Amino acid sequence: MIKIPIVENRSLAIVTGTFAANIATKDIEHQFDALTHFSDRRANAELDELADRVNEFAGYVVELWEKASALNPEPEIEAFTRRHVELTRRYWAAEGRCMNWFITGPARFPVARNEKRMKISDARRADLTAHSAAARKAVKRKAFPQRADDEPIRSGDPSALQRIMAKIEDLALSIDKMKAANSIPAHGKDGADDAAMIAAIVARTGLSAELAARGVVLADWQWKRGFGTAGNRAEIRRLQGRLKSLTRMHERGTQCLEVETQAGAVEIKENADMAGIQMIFPGKPDEATRRALKANGFRWSPSQGAWQRHLNEAGRWAAERVMKAISAEGAA
Repeated sequence: MIKIPIVENRSLAIVTGTFAANIATKDIEHQFDALTHFSDRRANAELDELADRVNEFAGYVVELWEKASALNPEPEIEAFTRRHVELTRRYWAAEGRCMNWFITGPARFPVARNEKRMKISDARRADLTAHSAAARKAVKRKAFPQRADDEPIRSGDPSALQRIMAKIEDLALSIDKMKAANSIPAHGKDGADDAAMIAAIVARTGLSAELAARGVVLADWQWKRGFGTAGNRAEIRRLQGRLKSLTRMHERGTQCLEVETQAGAVEIKENADMAGIQMIFPGKPDEATRRALKANGFRWSPSQGAWQRHLNEAGRWAAERVMKAISAEGAA
């Protein structure tokens, strides 16, 4: 795994791209003096945790970039590291304002003030976790703009129709294999040997031994051997409905409508290519309009220069509600 920060000789050295930082234990241990008798150990632990978080993210980005055949992951790693070090310093500063009465003594201990400071420290600590999660999500979306293999099929994916049809075919084939496994003569008999049954299912259907064992080896809550197909049939029906909806959307194509409001001409665009309904304002909407947009599920997209949400009937109704809210405000 790629390593950006390295902890050596009670010091953390970070170098990535144009960003470099060096944090020694002695530089931060004073911030934990009121929390522990062993502030140097706490400082060392904090440096180790910071190094682990950055290195884990760097390894995650490199792995994503290799799967996506992208060129250079370093800018993403540098941006994350720069921001994460800043957030970590804020957390240390917040921790430095907290106290432990076991260290400072219980006499006249400022309980209420310390509780407030501890809440702030906890919030700063939560910022670190939130930043790591958000950064991972962002780089994954950048590496796979349409979708990764382990993600649901997005409506804006140019190959969404083909992917859904392929998934329906795979599910139908899986049902056929399960039905073939259930038709093996000894399958429903309690006295049948498990290993023999698994081998027979693998030979007849081509299922892996692991999947074959699910229909043979009974769990504590099961009372009968066999493969159930109800779940796959329900998923096929759901995918067929989604396929029909996407087909209609692509046949309809991109539609644009311009509506005059108090804020000027607002364009309502049904963008079939990205499966989104967009509202484009002549300028930045006022606060009341932004509240109405957010309340109806619209979010600002800087890359599109529009407020948008998923294109479906609910999205169309949401756009109408926003326009009514704008008109009502104008009339008032």
